[in-house]
Amino acid sequence: MSAPLQPSLHRQHVALAAPTQIWLGPDGRLAPEPPGGGVTGVFHADTRFLDRALVMVDGAEPQPVGVTGRGPRLTVDGLARNIPGPTLDPAVRVRQHWSVEPGRVRHRIELSTSLPRLECTLTVHLSADFAPMDAVRVGRAADTVPPEGPGPQGSGMHDGGGLAWAHGEHRAVLTAGPGLPGGGAANVTTALDSDGDDTDGFPTGHPALSWRAVLGQGEPFRAEWSVALEDAGAVVRAAPDGGVEAEARQDAVGRLVAGSLAELAGLRLATAKVPDAPFLAAGAPWYFTLFGRDSLWAARLLLPLDTALAAGTLRTLAAYQGQRHDPSSAEDPGKIPHEVRARELVIDGGPGGDQLRLPPVYYGSVDSTLLWLCLLGELWRTGRAPEVVRALLPAARGAADWLLAAGADGFLAYRDESGHGLSNQGWKDSADAMQFLDGRRAEGPIALAEVQAYAFQAAHEAAALFEELREPGGGAGLREQATALRDFAAGLRQRFREQFWVDDGAGPFPAMALDGAGTPLDPPGSNMGHLLGTGLLDAHEAERVVERLTGPELFSGFGIRTLSTAAAGYWPLSYHCGSVWSHDTGIAIRGLLADGFRTEAAAVARGLVRASESFGHSLPEVFSGEGSEEADRALPYPSSCRPQAWSAAAALVAAQALGR
Repeated sequence: MSAPLQPSLHRQHVALAAPTQIWLGPDGRLAPEPPGGGVTGVFHADTRFLDRALVMVDGAEPQPVGVTGRGPRLTVDGLARNIPGPTLDPAVRVRQHWSVEPGRVRHRIELSTSLPRLECTLTVHLSADFAPMDAVRVGRAADTVPPEGPGPQGSGMHDGGGLAWAHGEHRAVLTAGPGLPGGGAANVTTALDSDGDDTDGFPTGHPALSWRAVLGQGEPFRAEWSVALEDAGAVVRAAPDGGVEAEARQDAVGRLVAGSLAELAGLRLATAKVPDAPFLAAGAPWYFTLFGRDSLWAARLLLPLDTALAAGTLRTLAAYQGQRHDPSSAEDPGKIPHEVRARELVIDGGPGGDQLRLPPVYYGSVDSTLLWLCLLGELWRTGRAPEVVRALLPAARGAADWLLAAGADGFLAYRDESGHGLSNQGWKDSADAMQFLDGRRAEGPIALAEVQAYAFQAAHEAAALFEELREPGGGAGLREQATALRDFAAGLRQRFREQFWVDDGAGPFPAMALDGAGTPLDPPGSNMGHLLGTGLLDAHEAERVVERLTGPELFSGFGIRTLSTAAAGYWPLSYHCGSVWSHDTGIAIRGLLADGFRTEAAAVARGLVRASESFGHSLPEVFSGEGSEEADRALPYPSSCRPQAWSAAAALVAAQALGR
């Protein structure tokens, strides 16, 4: 059995307003792509509702011209070349405007012409499949769901002019309105001609909207329809209004920051459990929900601008904090979850037949709890949300207890106990992410370098918080916990210095991890960038890390590679073994600034800004590790998600390093 082909995303066009998103093909079509091609459709929460909304003029698709737009809007331009004009110039232009708001997608179509008068038929062919996101992700087909009916004359049209589909807890209601200047009323039919055969190559039973369009030079024809999307079982919803805006600037840094803030605005969510607490969805299209690690890192990177987001992220994750030990979900008391969904997530494996099966609330992350404590301490030190921090003190005590228990044997390590969860539970979570210099994969339990650094900082943040917030004359439990945390951190720092540092002949550096036998993983990797700014390293150790991060093995000129070019497993288009991740580089920049390496931080930030120019002044989840000396532009990683919350947030750190 061959591994499933994950859809390519780098040429697709996306508009989003969480929890709703629309993906169009490279030419602006909304129609199924071939396996391994791209992903298209109208999505809401964790489900694709519509898989087709294809425009035709007199039975032919417009010739594509271009797609523009960003954030919640896209514009698709095309030409109806099947309608001749008096010269060789195209005579009919078709412009489609897509817009997304939480729970609704609108589609406006405008026909214009250079002809004195034109009558034609405008048609939009529709279908719904309600495919779950995990099926879409591996290109698994879903059956088409017919519209509810029967409606008038077998059209599927319901009272009030709405066309509706329903599937389980999901429902889509379409409305086609004539209320546009120069517009007309829509007819709704099934895709059958008068002889009962397929129309325009579409399967029998597909509904279609059609308008009889009359237009002329200077007199366009306009039509519009919209679809409302409902998922009764969704755990996420639109967040309360908020976020920040950037000043308009036309230089590369200014465009990157403005575009990134617009992307982040489209990722703002809340949960049904805590509807007034905003957080950022991890990314589109696959991770449009709450992720502990991703949402926390995005909030940390944005903390100087948006403390309300930090507070909302902390509150939301605390509402799902672990209460019991459950190997099937990796839950433990005090543990912060890895991801939250409405339903079980199932992703088919490759040739070995392995299957990833995660319960709706999954705790398989070794670092989310630590990052939660780090953000809580950082939020407290801003002084801008003291009531939130005080209210979260019980959750902080539970998280600190988990930290001390997880590190009781010396280092915090992970191993999947369920047999169907994530085999790697740090941010580099693909199956081959943890390997030695010669390419051998490491066996667990694995202790990651950055996790020890997070634990060190988390212990100090929590200890300081407990010491400051304990009541005068009381709070013995908090005082004892603070002492235990500081003792743990001191011991962890010494153990890390003794066991993690390796030397490859070019000098010492921290290994990516220790395997189950305590053997260091010896290739240089980007993980060491996460140690900066945590306090785990002394000044001399930090200098050694900076030298490696900014050297040619790891720094590509566009960003920091996940794995050294000297490693046997290095491949610039590997997900975690040679590519560049925007957030990973952003975290390194943040650490460089925190430890006083401003010149190096600016150099790396310039590389990241240069990379963003290759992606329309945007930072994708991941891109190729090929160096700037090899290519003038950063090359895409085809399956990279975008926008991705922590990638977009990294733009703010890069701007800070460049004095913006």
